[in-house]
Amino acid sequence: MNSGIIKHLIAVNMLYINPSATNQIRKKGRKGKKVIRSILQQYVLSGLIFLFVYGATMVMIDFSQLPGFFTYYMALFALIGFSQSLSAIFNVFFESKDLQDYLALPIKQGEVFIAKFLAVGMTIVPFLLPLLILFFLTAFRSGQFIPIAVIAAILLFLIFFILLFSFCSLIVFGMTKTKLFRQHKKLFTSLMLGFSMVVSVGGVLAINFSQNSVDHSATLVDRHPFAIFLPFYHVMHGLFSVEGLLPLIVLLLVTALLLLALRNFVVPSLYEQFSDEGSRTVATKRKRKENQSLKKQLGRYNVQLLKNPNLIMQVLTSSLIMPIIMLATIVTTNPVDLRTLSLRFGGVFFVSGLVFACIMLNQTSFVSNLISLDRENFFFIQSLPLSIRKYLRQKFWVGCKIQMALAGGIGIIIGLVIHLPLFLLVTFVIGTLWGTYLMSLYFFTRDYRLLNVTWTNVSQLFTRGVGNYGLMLWLFGTFLIGAILIALYAVGVLMGLNPILLNGGVMLWLAILSGAWLWINYNNFWKKLGY
Repeated sequence: MNSGIIKHLIAVNMLYINPSATNQIRKKGRKGKKVIRSILQQYVLSGLIFLFVYGATMVMIDFSQLPGFFTYYMALFALIGFSQSLSAIFNVFFESKDLQDYLALPIKQGEVFIAKFLAVGMTIVPFLLPLLILFFLTAFRSGQFIPIAVIAAILLFLIFFILLFSFCSLIVFGMTKTKLFRQHKKLFTSLMLGFSMVVSVGGVLAINFSQNSVDHSATLVDRHPFAIFLPFYHVMHGLFSVEGLLPLIVLLLVTALLLLALRNFVVPSLYEQFSDEGSRTVATKRKRKENQSLKKQLGRYNVQLLKNPNLIMQVLTSSLIMPIIMLATIVTTNPVDLRTLSLRFGGVFFVSGLVFACIMLNQTSFVSNLISLDRENFFFIQSLPLSIRKYLRQKFWVGCKIQMALAGGIGIIIGLVIHLPLFLLVTFVIGTLWGTYLMSLYFFTRDYRLLNVTWTNVSQLFTRGVGNYGLMLWLFGTFLIGAILIALYAVGVLMGLNPILLNGGVMLWLAILSGAWLWINYNNFWKKLGY
């Protein structure tokens, strides 16, 4: 093995791990080694942030007396690490598609895959670093000397990392060998990345809410431990006792077995699996539907455009993060019993639906990229004797209906979870659907204005215009401004103002603003498209 070649291959694979971040760095004018250095700096910064934020909380807890909290933190970071590895493996092994490029080079297959595995591993470590503090604090407060506690923490961290990485790799690569995966590759990769998003967001929220529940006094009540992580606790709590040494030996044996399984069952077939994937793909016959109208054919075509795993993951991530935060905040804090609210709050929840729709839609949504997903086909369609206005109108409604289903469905779930009265739930959903329609018009026309048909990775579409910073500003700005407007509206209702005048006035202004926006959108976009 040539360490120099492996080092360079690791650098190349680091570019694939997060294509969106790589594109953003390149847009800043950085090239070559500067891009790699910036990517590494981002991971180092992420690790330091995790260490500082979560380490500060861990220092206040005596894990030597609280095995439940110990296993809870282990489970949390195991989920986060697993989700990160899924995304990294997908991008490095599935999306890079670079294995054929190495055939003509004097590079061994083993060097290629070692570099890929190390690159994936380097992305997981920063999110697991708080476990070093967890292991050290448990050993130190169990009476171990600082040097011994440090060495034991590093050793157990390495064991845990290898276990997690090996387990994840066996699951992912084992699944990709199945006939079902080859037949439905896009579906499975979308599910993997969706799971990655859910556990990441859920894990971070869970640890934040656990911080709120921690009583830093001596009367802290332990939570029920996760049995699968108790061996790690016993190792750090009784390092030189039989209770600690036996679990350590078992962990070492399991680690060795997983590494052997990885070496014997995964690595040997990797090159064949990914470089010759096309020939192994099961041929499927596309069902032809006779006498299908052009409108239906174009509708099916537009739906097929949306079956991109990266697009689906990004949409789910940006669409679900804020709703999950909102729902978790309401459920955990429970400031008011919403079941007691009267019909006079109908306007408040209609406006809440509008704000919720604005939060759900952004530059990464389906409808925001549907025109650019055509690529060069868009110019081909323009050359046909078809009405471009009708074509884009149909394309718009495909994206808008999907966004309505997503936003409306999540809105209904939130309403049911927080026990909204039926009338208020209906007004909230109506507001969500109307807001989704209005915002879909804006982002659809934005896609046409910033049209990009030469993209190579769908993540390039998400950074058009104001980029990632603009996306974050949109999310939090909408949330903040919307919260202020809703609060002022609710205060007006609580002050006993005439509900007919208050709600009627607000609805009148909303009708005027909506009508004005529809008129502007029609004249500045649809009307200019011609017939």
